[in-house]
Amino acid sequence: MVGLVVFVGVLVVGCGAPAQPAVSVVPDGPEQPVVSMRLQWFPQWQFAGYIVALLKGYYEEAGLEVTLHPGSPDMVPLPLVAAGADDFGSTGADTVLLAREQGIDVVALATWFQASPVAFMVHADAGIAGPQDFPGRTIGMFYGDNVETEYLALLAATGVDRTQITEIPGDYNIAPFLERRVDVWPVYATDQPFTARREGAEVDLILARDYGVQMMGDTLFTTAAFARDHPRTVQAFVAATLRGWQDAIANPEEAVDLILTYNPELDRDQLVFEAAETIVLLQHGPGERCVGFSDPDVWAAQATLLTELDLLRQPVALPDVLLNQPLLDFYAAQGLGCE
Repeated sequence: MVGLVVFVGVLVVGCGAPAQPAVSVVPDGPEQPVVSMRLQWFPQWQFAGYIVALLKGYYEEAGLEVTLHPGSPDMVPLPLVAAGADDFGSTGADTVLLAREQGIDVVALATWFQASPVAFMVHADAGIAGPQDFPGRTIGMFYGDNVETEYLALLAATGVDRTQITEIPGDYNIAPFLERRVDVWPVYATDQPFTARREGAEVDLILARDYGVQMMGDTLFTTAAFARDHPRTVQAFVAATLRGWQDAIANPEEAVDLILTYNPELDRDQLVFEAAETIVLLQHGPGERCVGFSDPDVWAAQATLLTELDLLRQPVALPDVLLNQPLLDFYAAQGLGCE
């Protein structure tokens, strides 16, 4: 599952951007042309922008050679990027904020999912109507990323005692859930519910936002040091990725074809389902005009929520966290203002 990739852009349907934007030119080229990117999961439509950018040559045009690494419960983007094993990564916006409080100096380059895709999947006949029914049950958990943060926020918001819940590490395969060895399975609502239903399971989804937990999702990040030392590399990476997202949103079926070329193990119908669900998240709120824009007000609300839930204990200086300029420059070249 390892391949060459580069980040590409986002076309917001109806935002007035040209269907085929001009290639962003980075003067003098990237300082570091060979870089790596760590995804949160295996290559699927969730990462369409990167895959489209790779297969359509946008990274190469930007002067970059990028290795795309899949993520897993054992290969979590934040610690890998923080340690320098990868140059860029994808994680939840909440994870970026919590990392800063822990002294991990990362910056957000783009906010792809303006609303969180995380859901907690249960069998419809399991008698689990909400988090109040989690005690005494077994739940799969993906540690060290946005899924765990949203889980903790949900428990805090509903007064549920975590010590009364049995947790086991999650995995790619949802067999433990399908075989009812696990009662609750964290998923992205954009994909795994389709898989479960295709396997004959009748499932319900418990959403944290129904309990007052409003969070963002996938965010492109790097370390502050890398951004400072390699500004042209960051500019090229962001611009190429935005181009990829633009194409994927404008023509999701073409993106499905490209993803199947890149990862033939996937199912077309599932990718079509995932594309439709993902585009809604990409174009929610600030993403309606500029996909990927990290709106300071929305991030401030996210920080406030985490503080209220006692997950974030120190104020975060958002100007130090949000590195919007590469994205703003990309849209400005198209005549668009995002702020």
